[in-house]
Amino acid sequence: MLLATLLLAAFVIWNGRVVHIPLPVKHKHEKEETVHSDTITALIFYHAADYFVYPGSVIGYQYDLLKQLGKDLNRPVEITVESDPSQAFIEAFSNKYDIIGFDFNKEMFTPEYIIESEPHSYTYPVLIMRKDCELDSTRNHVVHASVKYSNRVDFSILGNPKKWKLQHNFDASVEDLFEMLEDTLIDYVVCNYNVAITMLPFYKHLVLGPRIGENFPRTWVLNRNNGALNDTINQWLRDFKTTKQYEKLCTRYLSRHSQIIQNSFGKKRNSISSYDKVMQNACAKYGLDWKFMSSIVYQESHFTSDVLGMGGSFGIMQMMPATCERYGITDTSTVEEQLYAGARYIHFLHNIFNNKVDSTQIYYFVAGSYNSGPGHILDAMALCKKYGGDATKWDEVAHYLILKSHRDYYSDPVVKCGHYPGKHTVNYVDEVMTRYLGYVLTKKEQ
Repeated sequence: MLLATLLLAAFVIWNGRVVHIPLPVKHKHEKEETVHSDTITALIFYHAADYFVYPGSVIGYQYDLLKQLGKDLNRPVEITVESDPSQAFIEAFSNKYDIIGFDFNKEMFTPEYIIESEPHSYTYPVLIMRKDCELDSTRNHVVHASVKYSNRVDFSILGNPKKWKLQHNFDASVEDLFEMLEDTLIDYVVCNYNVAITMLPFYKHLVLGPRIGENFPRTWVLNRNNGALNDTINQWLRDFKTTKQYEKLCTRYLSRHSQIIQNSFGKKRNSISSYDKVMQNACAKYGLDWKFMSSIVYQESHFTSDVLGMGGSFGIMQMMPATCERYGITDTSTVEEQLYAGARYIHFLHNIFNNKVDSTQIYYFVAGSYNSGPGHILDAMALCKKYGGDATKWDEVAHYLILKSHRDYYSDPVVKCGHYPGKHTVNYVDEVMTRYLGYVLTKKEQ
């Protein structure tokens, strides 16, 4: 135990955050149909190969793999995405999740500390270098790695292994090292192949160098207390890896010639749309997160400005005619004017729920109100309070929003806006918030 504690203490040196990404598989309001204990909880560590937004949907190798697991086992999967490697490492020992998808050197830990799954894939260390760089075994070289890189590296393939030194950079991510390499601040970087093929499309002056290590398995950390579930997961992995679906998944994400990686990544990887700057300025004026507004706009119009919707909604924000009139928008308004009006309306909705709901979940309520109007959300909150729920939490309010389609609920005296088929809005919120939290993780501020 002392050894594990020391190793853990040595590893925990970063700062980060946890972002919860709800998979739209099952929701709290569906408890009557599915026992909540059947939910598989999973944490995956964020990096581009396993989790990204393309173009408006969250996808990625481990993200899709976990969704397929839930589908094949007919069990809901609840995914948390962790962007801090130190926290992901700690969680691997916590037994808080059924599955931890985080790559670290597990050989130093016995089954007393972690239980590994069957391999879900394999990878190996590769050298990353500039296109104009030639390998020279007569000079001393430093190969840089991020601090969390812990896999064995074999420099013998490079000629004279004594001329090569591995250096961990404690304050640099893999992306930081790639940028330093392209800016000629360093000469070599090592990372795993699956990360390299995802990163290289970003950097036109960098190339994949030689392999400098053996294959090693990528595995999940499983919960030590889940013997039966672990057996089921391992059997599923063994079976799934023999299928065409698995072959397609690997081709999609783990191939150097992956079309989805080539088409979705590039120098504009931090952009969401051509309207980013306008939304950044508009949201700054009203104290909103422009990434949230971007997710709303994608959901409404896919950033298309000439869309006509049901009920007379129009434009890039798809606001209804009465709302457009309130904010001075007509069918002749420019896209910029529409976006500023949209930000002002989102700010109005935000103010309705400010100090009424959990501050970490307020955008769930705002997204729901954007879709249904705030009246129906306030009705659902009133029902939630009446029946003993926590009306500050979206999951509990969503349960009653769906129930507003039933007479016993929409005719309740606390309901002011009548009947509403709320399931559509709950799905809308799931999609908007999953995409928004994906933008938070994958899009850097410019």
